[in-house]
Amino acid sequence: MLQEIVKFFINPVLQFSILILFFIKQKKPGKVIVGFIFYFYLLSIPITGILFYSIWSVEDTYDEEKIYDCAVILTGGVDSQWYLKRLMNKTSNFQSQNYFMFNNAAERFFKGIDLVILGKVKTIYYGNFIPKSDLGSFDTSELVKRFAFQNGVQKNQFIIYGNEVKNTLDEATQFQIYTEETQLNNILLITSQSHMRRANGLFMKQGIHADLLSVQNSEPLKKEIFKLNNFIPSIRGLNFSKRSFYELFGFVGYFLLGKI
Repeated sequence: MLQEIVKFFINPVLQFSILILFFIKQKKPGKVIVGFIFYFYLLSIPITGILFYSIWSVEDTYDEEKIYDCAVILTGGVDSQWYLKRLMNKTSNFQSQNYFMFNNAAERFFKGIDLVILGKVKTIYYGNFIPKSDLGSFDTSELVKRFAFQNGVQKNQFIIYGNEVKNTLDEATQFQIYTEETQLNNILLITSQSHMRRANGLFMKQGIHADLLSVQNSEPLKKEIFKLNNFIPSIRGLNFSKRSFYELFGFVGYFLLGKI
């Protein structure tokens, strides 16, 4: 429920509409117009999101000298809608479940697989994530496991845990339950850079203190600050702002609920 509320209010189009309504109600709109233009400019340029990521990111604590008992890789990375749409097409002979359709977040399990192959991590733990919609459901965790096996991970090195996790809070709470029955000492948490602060907070609240390794890392701010296109409004800038709002409001929401 919290995720759906956050997704609704972080939509830049909704914010734009609210500002328009506010502007219409003003008797002296001069200053409001200037403020509105400036706000929408900041919202739509990439550097705003890049600056947020730079401040919001958490420093990695991954130790190259360690051999980790496990890496907890947070779910995401599978384009579940792509599968659901094709599985619901009963007239097609295309066996979409035999193929891999990933998105950028797939770097999370790419990195985990790489560390297992290098001998830096003994076992991957991946949440039992089965997205559902009006189109049906699709088991993304089994797909990721099959991909891992095809890329050199042994069957005893990939464990799916939990009972149909729906979000990061579920992953943290259900992994904590799993660890009560398993002796795991050195734990590595892998997720996207922008997601790490919220994810680590949720896991720490469950008493799980893991080393951190972020992927999907943004370029250093000192490099991005000098690129002219980062100051020009674009869809990329709006997407950056939307994801920034999502992480910020998600963190604050969980904090107010006492989950972080």
